Amino acid sequence: MTTPGIVGTWEWDPATGCFILDEGAAELMAGDAGLAGHPLRSERATAGLDASVAARFLGDVRHAAEQEDDVAVDLWVPSLSRPKRRLLCRGRIHRDARQQPVRGEGTLIDTADPGVQARTLRELEHAAAADAIDEAAELIIAARRAIDASGKPRLRQLVDVLLLEIAREIASRSSELDRQQH
Repeated sequence: MTTPGIVGTWEWDPATGCFILDEGAAELMAGDAGLAGHPLRSERATAGLDASVAARFLGDVRHAAEQEDDVAVDLWVPSLSRPKRRLLCRGRIHRDARQQPVRGEGTLIDTADPGVQARTLRELEHAAAADAIDEAAELIIAARRAIDASGKPRLRQLVDVLLLEIAREIASRSSELDRQQH
């Protein structure tokens, strides 16, 4: 499932310093979509960016690995069909039990896409989790109908408990959104 506005994703291995870019990120950052999925040294992974933009991106990733967890940088990338595009790069550094960076990941979000808001990777993951709960609700409702047709009261009780928990999760998400808007 593609989220509107997301044009690419990247992963970073702190141990090797290599990036793995998906096709969209490879095209925009490395300047070559054919490099998607291949481990790339930082210079090659950012070869499609202006030197100052590449330095800012790499510096932000290093800074996040050393002192923070979130990567947040604006990138201006060349485009063949139009002027430079402004992309928001939002990512996160994952750490081991000793708080050492073990992996980085991020997304490139096109700000020209109507309705796209700058969101952190955590917010994007939260939205994906909410979508998963909504899908689970639909599936459990379908299962409930099938169980009703079977006439098995114990199965109906069990599925009702699950439906109740899913409803609570959806309700808590709604009340959390209300709190954020006020």
